[in-house]
Amino acid sequence: MTRKKTVFILAGAVVLLAFILGVFTYQRQQAKAQQQLAQQNSPVFNRSHSPTYGPSTAKVKITEFFDPACETCRAFYPMVKKLVDAEKGRVQLVVRFVPFHHGSELAAKILVAAQAQNLFIPVTEIVLNNQDAWASHSRPEPERIWGFLKGTSFDLAKARVDVDAPAVKAVIDQDMADAKTLNVTRTPGFFVNGKPLVNFGYAQLEELVQQELRLAYPD
Repeated sequence: MTRKKTVFILAGAVVLLAFILGVFTYQRQQAKAQQQLAQQNSPVFNRSHSPTYGPSTAKVKITEFFDPACETCRAFYPMVKKLVDAEKGRVQLVVRFVPFHHGSELAAKILVAAQAQNLFIPVTEIVLNNQDAWASHSRPEPERIWGFLKGTSFDLAKARVDVDAPAVKAVIDQDMADAKTLNVTRTPGFFVNGKPLVNFGYAQLEELVQQELRLAYPD
């Protein structure tokens, strides 16, 4: 191997190492910044209007910033619900609405209306199960959701009035403002007891939940 080629390889290795170190440092800085934001803005995780799943006495709270038109939110929904169920009262899910996708604002408002009728979970499942039919990225048709909800115990007449109510808009606006404060730019966005899920993935979420469970329930 010539001296010139050796120098070239070493230079490439140094550049690669510097890049990896830079990415690692950036990720750590981002994680630290989000944790500081979470600590400074703890009230954003406890809005009284937010739908929940699991008991209020749970010491571990998963806050999810959720878009009903988000395919990844749909994929995570049964897994997160199962995670809450598995912990038998030790974990609670708190849902925040961030309709980032075009056409998802009406869907979010319908879910807020469902929360008012104590039907958040069943209505959410119908909306997600039919997501492909109403949430096309190129041509969303959220009005079709009403048809999927016919024949259920959901009071559609009341809900159609509620979705236009200022109080429902205020819920969405508050959740969007909190997402902005916490630098949530995509969905689903997860926090566990105020700690952000920096490296996205279900395994990582489960690991963060288990970490908080060990702290909250040391016995």
